Amino acid sequence: MTLVIPALQRIQQQFGFLKPEALRQFSEETGVPLYRLHTVASFFPHFQLRAPKPVTLRICRDMACQMAGSGAMLRELQGLGSHVAVEGVSCLGRCDRAPAACVAVTGAEHEYYYMRRSAAELKQITGDWLRGEPRPADYDADQLSSPAPSTIDPYLGKGPAYDALRTALALRDAAIERAIKLLAQRGVFGRDELEVFREGAVESRIERPMRKELAEAIHFWQIEADWTQGEELSGWSEILLRELQEADLRGMGGAGIPATQKWRDVRDAVRTAFRTKDDTRAFIVVNGDESEPGTFKDRELLLRQPHLVVEGVILAGLVTEATEGFIFIRHEYPEQIAACRAEITRAEQMGFCGAKASVLGRPFPVSVFVSPGGYICGEQSALIEAMSDRRGEPRNMPPKLETNGLFDLPTLVSNVETFAWVPFILTNGGAAYAAAGVNGWHGRRIFSVSGDVHRPGVYEVPMGMTLRELICGEEYCQGIVDGRALKAFAPSGPSGGFLPAKLKAGAGLPRDHVNNKAWQALASRRGIDPNAEEIDILDLELELNLFRALSPTQALGAGLVVYAEGRDMAEQAVSSLEFFRNESCGKCVPCRLGAQKIASLGSSLVAGQISAERWENELVPLVSEMGKAIEMASICGLGRSVPVPLRTAINYFGDDVAGHLSNGNSAKPPATARGENE
Repeated sequence: MTLVIPALQRIQQQFGFLKPEALRQFSEETGVPLYRLHTVASFFPHFQLRAPKPVTLRICRDMACQMAGSGAMLRELQGLGSHVAVEGVSCLGRCDRAPAACVAVTGAEHEYYYMRRSAAELKQITGDWLRGEPRPADYDADQLSSPAPSTIDPYLGKGPAYDALRTALALRDAAIERAIKLLAQRGVFGRDELEVFREGAVESRIERPMRKELAEAIHFWQIEADWTQGEELSGWSEILLRELQEADLRGMGGAGIPATQKWRDVRDAVRTAFRTKDDTRAFIVVNGDESEPGTFKDRELLLRQPHLVVEGVILAGLVTEATEGFIFIRHEYPEQIAACRAEITRAEQMGFCGAKASVLGRPFPVSVFVSPGGYICGEQSALIEAMSDRRGEPRNMPPKLETNGLFDLPTLVSNVETFAWVPFILTNGGAAYAAAGVNGWHGRRIFSVSGDVHRPGVYEVPMGMTLRELICGEEYCQGIVDGRALKAFAPSGPSGGFLPAKLKAGAGLPRDHVNNKAWQALASRRGIDPNAEEIDILDLELELNLFRALSPTQALGAGLVVYAEGRDMAEQAVSSLEFFRNESCGKCVPCRLGAQKIASLGSSLVAGQISAERWENELVPLVSEMGKAIEMASICGLGRSVPVPLRTAINYFGDDVAGHLSNGNSAKPPATARGENE
């Protein structure tokens, strides 16, 4: 059971920091060694080991907020007095409302968030808090939600009734009734024993004596063996999995792994546990950490449609036979945490989850786990480590989480949006979801868009829609600010680097691109000359597989950031390098040292401390070699992302890089840091 992180959060909330006396008292009461508490507390940025100043103002310094001038604000607001701390902070998840800031007040219940505020306003807000005059936060619930049409919620207009879950339960119960009818026809079991079988078909643990024959019948049901095999009986869950498979539902966290693959793996691991050991616990975990700069779509789902997430968790628990569910949410989302907890309480009252869960027929508690912070917790194994009362450091794989996850037990971890689509799919059918795509692609997806667009925000779109329709469409972002041209596009926050407005042969497009099947199909659909040597990036269709085939960084995440002409992409790249340096967990040497070294190089570059000759002849080759080493030797995706921002700046925005060199522009063509689609 998780003890340490919730306890540390309670202590910090009570005292404003981790008071040594309180830590010692908890250690003595629970037997958790004091060194373990410090090991965990020192890792996560949210925990304060020393008493903070009465008021702390934190300003986001990443991507959209950096574009909105947060760096200058940080410099301007330094020196607000001995009782105020002013700090830069990694992404706060309000990129569409940049710049974003939060105020932490000693003794307050939580942090308070302010969006689109000037330096003068933040100075006034901070002063008011210091004088004991609370200033209302800019609440997410009061901000404009997605202005575009949305279909993800099948309950719009009638209230969340958990119809998808009711349908799934009816399917399960009908299968159990058929099994009981078969057993009754055999005449081996009496009425009371058949009722025990009914209980055992739903609940994994039955603490009562029974005949060997009855125990064997229940066991066969639990592992789908012998007479229980097939979709008519204990294989009923395969019908639901087939709908998800027909929908082509994939993980929405960036990797795009088919959802059914994880669900089946966990279900099979649970059934294997039934055969080999007594402990048959398993877990469903929603990854709502969402700390990637530029990504904030889950913020809206957790706040405005928490019932979809909770229902998705319960459905996953039902299909995989898991025993408990968790919604892991970053601590910077207090409204979202409250909304999910309220929805869990409502679902418990309806009998769909909780310690009793009368409608479900077995216990299935669901709770919110509040993250203590850190971008690395978005990596699913690091998330599981944090939930296990350890430092949030990624695991070496294998084994997979589906077999050895939380507490070394089968665990399904997926993104918020992945779970949120499940009720729609099981209500309307997998084919209906798949048909919602365009240009031959399947389904719909939600993107966060920020940066230099008229209307940044959260947009649900059909897969296969062009980037141009999203950026320029009246229903969506309504074009680039001030009528400027597109200069660069970040397809996956900082981890996907920066792409130029046009991808060209030898400079963005893959080798021999004219013979690439994805290129040929896109050219046919969009009316592009199949022998063209370049393509406007706005003509790319929003689909992960297409970006993997044609984009130089092969990334399409949920956080899309737009840069207009006039932006200095060398400065933007260095800002992203500093983010990765700050957020590296430090577990593996290549990432820990490499992120620091590359960020230091970038800082020297934009400070004008590097000559063109040294840059061309020494540092560009060093960046390339160091990037390869980091990518090959890092444990997780954070390390593999570290070189990408600077590499893409060198490859596609050479003029911006050259403009920072100490003796002016290089006489040579822009340097190339090889690595993407060479």
